[in-house]
Order: sequence, then structure tokens, then C-alpha cells
Amino acid sequence: MSKLRHQQRRGAQKKHARATSLNLVSLMDIFTILVFFLMVNSSEVEVLQTNANIKLPDSTSEQRPENRLVIAIDENDVVLQGRPVAAVAELVDPEMRIIPGLKQELEYQAARKGATPAAGFEITIMGDRELPYWLLKKIMYTCQHSDFAQISLAVNKVEAPGLDALGGGPGSADTAALAAPRTAGDAT
Repeated sequence: MSKLRHQQRRGAQKKHARATSLNLVSLMDIFTILVFFLMVNSSEVEVLQTNANIKLPDSTSEQRPENRLVIAIDENDVVLQGRPVAAVAELVDPEMRIIPGLKQELEYQAARKGATPAAGFEITIMGDRELPYWLLKKIMYTCQHSDFAQISLAVNKVEAPGLDALGGGPGSADTAALAAPRTAGDAT
């Protein structure tokens, strides 16, 4: 008897069974939203890898940085492309104008790049906003003597609320001069 009831139930299930299907409309909606989200968030923002100890200064410059060698300076070390080249404590001597470890590594990087451009290679210095000027001056001097004369300083970009009222908006010559990389031939 149980076998007969089992067959009857199976027959009833087959009569009322519907074909299972996958609803592709909602799946396509989800993927469309995902693609749109990825397109919106993949803007032209360049991010420099920074150390948590380095607090970059703020700037209203409109000029975008380019991909180049980066010197990072914190309170303990001078680091070129993630490799420590000098300890800040050893650089206090006022007689030492060129940093030997940095010069050696820059010369190695210049040799890897090939022929030196007329204006020199490009480099970015990423230092804490409290970086002493004497240290920045030594680093820039060492860079210039190693054929890395186009020096840029890494900063956080901020909006300037009152520059337009003062006549110094984003397109003015004052702001452009702040953003331009310094070369060995600059007098200022």
C-alpha cells in the first residue's frame, strides 16, 4: 500500500512541478551597478605610498605628480624607493653637504635609466611637514649632484577657499610657480 501511495504522490508532484529557471534580469542589474561603481571609483587619482610617520604639507597646486623615484624622509631615516640609504642622526654635521649613501643609490638609479636628459632626471621628495630645512637642503643638493635636478615635493592637495578673492586662483602664475619642479638652473 505504501508503494502505491508513494507513486501517487510522485505523480501529483510531476503534474504540479514547474521548470526551475534563473532570473537573469536581477543578475544583470547587479553587474551593471558593480561595473558603474568600479568606473566611477577608478578616477585619475595618484597615490604615493607613504609612511605613517610622514605628515605631508598641504598645497593648492593644480599640477599633477608624475610617476618617478621617491625619496621619503621621516624623523629617523632617508629612504629611496623603500630602501634606507641614510640615518638622519648621521646627517647633522654641517660640513657634510652631500649624503654619501643617497648619492651612491641615486647614481645607481641613474645608470639604470640610461642617458641623462638635458635637464636631469625627475625625482620626488616626500618629507614630513616638520622636516628641518637643513636636511631638505642637503637632500636636494645631493640630488642635483647625482643628475636628478628636476625635484618635486610631495604634498596633500587641498582646495583653496579664498584664493580667487585675492586674485590668486588656480590659474594664476603664483600658484603655477609653486607647483613647478625646481631645476639646477633656477635662481629662486
